[in-house]
Amino acid sequence: MLFTRTLKARLAGPADRSAIQALCRTEERVHMHLDWKPVEDWLGEQPFVLVERGNRVVAALACPPDLPEVAWVRLLALADGLSALEVWALLWPIAQEELRRRRVASVAALNLEPWSAELYEQAGLARTHDVVVLSRTVGRAAPLVLGRAHPALTVRRATPAEYAAVIQLDTAAFTSPWQLSPAMLQLAIAQADYLTVAEAPDGNLLGYQLSTANRNNSHLARLATLPAAQRQGVGSALVADLIAHYASLEGRELTVNTQHNNHASLAVYQKFGYTLTGARFPVYQGRV
Repeated sequence: MLFTRTLKARLAGPADRSAIQALCRTEERVHMHLDWKPVEDWLGEQPFVLVERGNRVVAALACPPDLPEVAWVRLLALADGLSALEVWALLWPIAQEELRRRRVASVAALNLEPWSAELYEQAGLARTHDVVVLSRTVGRAAPLVLGRAHPALTVRRATPAEYAAVIQLDTAAFTSPWQLSPAMLQLAIAQADYLTVAEAPDGNLLGYQLSTANRNNSHLARLATLPAAQRQGVGSALVADLIAHYASLEGRELTVNTQHNNHASLAVYQKFGYTLTGARFPVYQGRV
């Protein structure tokens, strides 16, 4: 446990759930990772560090790893009136020690709020790339070209019996820090509004997409193609089907995130009428 003036830092546990929920609900400086798992469900896994003033929780940092290679910052919350750097000096050393003890190699943070950038930099993290947001309004004209290499591709809803294959496909397609564990992918599948696979004539699954939805928006959260089948029209077929699926919902916004330097991904989305919104979120990464 670390102390500074009237502040003390300690590891969180399941009994802290209500205090953490109150902190996140009432304070302005709250970063929550774009996650498939509610932040309080990470309680019991470490590192999950709290700072208290008296009996009140005034700050929290959670970065439990989903996979052993990298730990994402899943929660960073600070009460008003606190020095961010002073509180970070309490939170980060404990989290860093826990990560090293678990042999986690690196840490990553999606910087959704400008106030947290200096904290990541103070910890030695560097801005490696940005996540950009693209959107498309349903009803807007765009070519729905399936591509040349796989004219016989079948795009259809995934069946529950294929979920294990979808998870294997995702694992093969993504690398750190964007790879997810099978358990996290199962949570994603459970939250999907539209989950489809691209099937080759021989029955092999070459790609899949997973989209979530709310009242006015559908978000393409995961798009993966087997490495051996990339640049052969599989992603285009999946995106075309996605647009066609939501075509009856006039005025609905379709969104997707990708890396600013993933030119192949950007080309696919822009071909189908997605445009950059201007939203841009830095990704910080570094060794633990």
